[in-house]
Amino acid sequence: MFQIITLFLTKFIFVNFSTKSILIFIGLVVLGYLFWYFSTILVYILVAGIISLMGHPLMRLLEKIRYKKFTLPVSVRALITITIFWLIIIYFFKIMIPIVVHQANQFAAIDVGQIEYNIQPTIKEIGKIFHQESLIEEQKISEYISEKLENFLSISNLSTLFSFISSILGNIFIAAFSITFIVFFFLMDNEMFYRIILYFVPDKYDDRFLKALKEIVNLLSRYFVGLGIESFLVAAMRVLAFHFILDMSFFDSLVIGVFSGIINVVPFVGPIIGTVFSMLFTIIISFNSPLLYPLGYELLLVVIIYLAVQLIDNFLFQPYIYSKSVKAHPLEVFLVILMAGSVAGIPGMILGIPVYTALRVMANEFFSKFKVVRDITQNLNK
Repeated sequence: MFQIITLFLTKFIFVNFSTKSILIFIGLVVLGYLFWYFSTILVYILVAGIISLMGHPLMRLLEKIRYKKFTLPVSVRALITITIFWLIIIYFFKIMIPIVVHQANQFAAIDVGQIEYNIQPTIKEIGKIFHQESLIEEQKISEYISEKLENFLSISNLSTLFSFISSILGNIFIAAFSITFIVFFFLMDNEMFYRIILYFVPDKYDDRFLKALKEIVNLLSRYFVGLGIESFLVAAMRVLAFHFILDMSFFDSLVIGVFSGIINVVPFVGPIIGTVFSMLFTIIISFNSPLLYPLGYELLLVVIIYLAVQLIDNFLFQPYIYSKSVKAHPLEVFLVILMAGSVAGIPGMILGIPVYTALRVMANEFFSKFKVVRDITQNLNK
């Protein structure tokens, strides 16, 4: 049987390929494996490349600072740029950490017995309905809800949560140090990122590939800037809405708004996660502080606020970002996000548009003779 398979491969497959083609194929397979194996490092390099692109305007501004013939050395400019970048991040966490600690203290101060006492009438009503339908005994409903509530608010769950957060913080520290180190050298030599990529490109394609690469950088720079502005506007609208409409404290509104803005970068799924988080958060804060409206109406208003902001985002912000930055049709964007999500989940949904944009630019540069490529890349040439 093995001999038959070998003969088939030799006569019908390998006979049509030269030794060079086979070696190229093997090389691509090995290269793909190495990319997969060192994917974390590649992500660091890509993130550092994006950050360095954001820092180049500041580098150019610092270059204009002169005193007679003296100008700031490029290494000093790179250090100043990185320092400003980290100061922004530190200031953000300086604002957010006290708020998160405050919310954690509120969560820890919740009286489980008081909660059970407050919701007993509702539990009894639910139990009566189930008991009348002969589905489950009324007493078991009460016991089940009380048990789940105690488990949810138990110290062991909090310990597990803090352990999980600690492990994440450790990984973030390693990533932050690695990315900062790489960014420093990318800022010192703004062509280094391009040269690293061109190492894997045949010499005869260098000019065309470099042209496509710079177009990709231009489009993605506008896309990420637009995405940042969109997240800020979405967060700001929700902070104001929760603070003034639902009369939540500014700190509580800020937690919901910031989380909403961050999770909003996940297309379609992000707003749903944000809505669920806001409803759970509203329920939790209702245990320690009175709400402006009954809890049911409060949760309904949470959903309405989310829908209103999402409509503004979908019809005003997103069309501008996608049409002006990546130059893609909304239906095209929707299908790409669905396919990326089915392949790689939420990370795929986040990275789907940037990857698709890069592929479109490359296809426009190297495969424009095909009609399907001309159709999907026609907006790139406008």
